[in-house]
Amino acid sequence: TGRDLSGNVTIEFKPFGIGLAFTPVVLSEGRISLRVGVEVSEIDNQLTVQLTNITVRGLRTRRADTTVELPSGGTMVMAGLLQEQTRQNISGTPGLLNVPVLGALFRSRDYQRGQTELVVMVTPYIVRPTTANQLARPDDNFQDASDPAGILIGRLNRIYGSGQAAPARGRFNGPVGFIRD
Repeated sequence: TGRDLSGNVTIEFKPFGIGLAFTPVVLSEGRISLRVGVEVSEIDNQLTVQLTNITVRGLRTRRADTTVELPSGGTMVMAGLLQEQTRQNISGTPGLLNVPVLGALFRSRDYQRGQTELVVMVTPYIVRPTTANQLARPDDNFQDASDPAGILIGRLNRIYGSGQAAPARGRFNGPVGFIRD
């Protein structure tokens, strides 16, 4: 929030929520330097600014940055950015809740406490180029259900391990592919 050269109020809208930034750098064979930046921002009514005819909500922001070196396939875990909120609310029958001594019978007190913590897990891999026929497709080993099973039961695919399935056509052996419970 500020003012331009004419004295008019200017407001800059900012995105809020959770933001993650990753910057990987391949160092040597199998080693990766990974810069991780995490930001959590939320609207905070305590930081609200009231102008003549405009209410501007404030943002509370928490940030963490780190750089780690790890092998391809290694996992980095970062936790923190804790937030704790405590709220207390008193409600009751209007007029009667303010009566001395007897007012306690006509009011209730609500107490809430909440904690949140952000956990980020990153597993970088060094990927080598490959040909298209070496890649597994999501529909490899998918087997259509028979017509009666599809029409009468509404089944989309065959149940694996039931003895009705045809042998696997792809490179995978065993119960792989789409499974519907």
